[in-house]
Amino acid sequence: MTYTKIAISGKICSGKSTLFNDLEEKLKWPVFQTGKYFREYAKKNKLTLENAGEQNDKLTKKIDYMMRDKLHEKGDLIVDGWMSGIMADKIPDVLRVLLVCDDGVRAARFSEREKVSLNEAKKRVEERLANWIDKLKKIYKRDDFFDEKNYDLIIDTSHISSRKVLKIVLDTLSSSPIS
Repeated sequence: MTYTKIAISGKICSGKSTLFNDLEEKLKWPVFQTGKYFREYAKKNKLTLENAGEQNDKLTKKIDYMMRDKLHEKGDLIVDGWMSGIMADKIPDVLRVLLVCDDGVRAARFSEREKVSLNEAKKRVEERLANWIDKLKKIYKRDDFFDEKNYDLIIDTSHISSRKVLKIVLDTLSSSPIS
């Protein structure tokens, strides 16, 4: 099976957006980023990302199913979203990538990105993750969003460079047999 699509999943600040951007630049494939879509919607509607409860279930499903439908289309595609690996289940040409990362490292990344204290970052990362997990459990009646069994490639980004993460994904793509 040759992979023509890549679905990137992972918790907040695990490196999803960095890998997504690096792959987009390297491969020049079409892209769909659920977080960007949500951020634009939240900004337009004056909502916060930290409080996922403000988002309605219908919108969440709409975005996730939009991503799923795009994964079923012919052609190359890179998607980034919490549910991308789950939505790509049983789609044979999708490389489902899960990025994992130590909680302390994720909080430090958030602190640096958002220019907040480490304690504030820990609090906001935990709250945002808990809100999203609770919301997704309610919507999809499951809780295995980050279970490694749902993914083809798991990369711990805690202590490796983004360049190394990109290389691992590209090596996996290039080693996939031609169908």
